[in-house]
Amino acid sequence: MDILNTLGINFKSIIIQGVGFLILLFVLKKFLFGKISAMIKARADEVKNTYEKTEKDRAEAERLMLEYQRKLTEAEAEAARRVQDAINEGNRISEEIVKRAKEEVDLIRGKAQEGIEQERKKALTEIRNQVVTLSVLASSRIIKQSISQKTAEKLVDDFIEEIGELSVR
Repeated sequence: MDILNTLGINFKSIIIQGVGFLILLFVLKKFLFGKISAMIKARADEVKNTYEKTEKDRAEAERLMLEYQRKLTEAEAEAARRVQDAINEGNRISEEIVKRAKEEVDLIRGKAQEGIEQERKKALTEIRNQVVTLSVLASSRIIKQSISQKTAEKLVDDFIEEIGELSVR
């Protein structure tokens, strides 16, 4: 113990200081460390809750982004479908207009053919009437000139043949 005394170490002081330190540690633990531990635990819980909320918000944002992308894709598909429907409708209307125009052309052509046919018949009728008039005039002249019966028959036969040829045309 002499060495300890020479070094200036006093056991009594060390024990008193140790007991004082333990009392101080107990007091600090009871009053200070408990509050500090509670504050640290509360802060840790707050950080944990913030992290969880951030993760939930990120997951919700990702879900919303996927939903918006899906809706955008659906909207684009719907727009493309509507455009295609409009194109199809335009083609159908165009074909219908062309069909009606062809029908009208055919109808006009048919009416024109009928008009031409009527005019041809009318012209033939007029020609026949003129031929009859001419034949009556020719007959009256023949009778006036008193040609032979054989010549008269030949003229009438020729005339009938000519009329037959005209009606065939």
